[in-house]
Amino acid sequence: MTDEAQLKIIETALTSRMNAGQKQIGWKLGFGSPAALKALNTSKPLIGGLFDAGELESGATKDVSKMIKPCVEAEIAAHISSDIPKNATKEQIMDCVASLVPAIELLDFHTPPSDAETILSDNIFQRGWVMFPSTNSGWSGGATGLEIHIRQGDKTWDPAIDIESKIGEITDGLIECNRVASALGRGILEGDIVLLGSVIPPHPSNGSEFSVKIPGIGEVSLNFQH
Repeated sequence: MTDEAQLKIIETALTSRMNAGQKQIGWKLGFGSPAALKALNTSKPLIGGLFDAGELESGATKDVSKMIKPCVEAEIAAHISSDIPKNATKEQIMDCVASLVPAIELLDFHTPPSDAETILSDNIFQRGWVMFPSTNSGWSGGATGLEIHIRQGDKTWDPAIDIESKIGEITDGLIECNRVASALGRGILEGDIVLLGSVIPPHPSNGSEFSVKIPGIGEVSLNFQH
């Protein structure tokens, strides 16, 4: 669980971006896989912010030539339909989810992610993101029954079918995100988007198109210029 010292680090990272003219439009969860939790000796995912400057259009080409170690992640993400109350229950949080959709996150692992404080100080290495528009289908069954299909050029991954075994229980992650967001004075607001975690480890970007699809919901993709 994020402690007071880590909250201060998150606050500093977010404030620096807002002082640079960026607008926060949501949140992201990171390092929530069982392996990552064990490596960082924590029980909850790390929390960072999402900003308008990082938004990319599906199908766009992103120049990553100045990044040290650009990587992509195949994510599931949430559109938020109404403000989430402080100390919200799982049921209240589910009622505030407009839809769950596929997303891609771009990160630059310029520093080895050896400890939570280093990771949080750079907003979990976040450099860009794209996500499918809201379907306004509500929580429905959550991740139950969903598959995430991932492709990069000619390479395909086996469909991710047990999503929460890879990213942790979504409602638990949102509870931690809401706790951190509320402690920072903003909360999770109507219209926010929340990246919930990647179903594969960070994968090096290359010149091939990287796509993430949830059948029956939609697909997003990115290309990269090195």
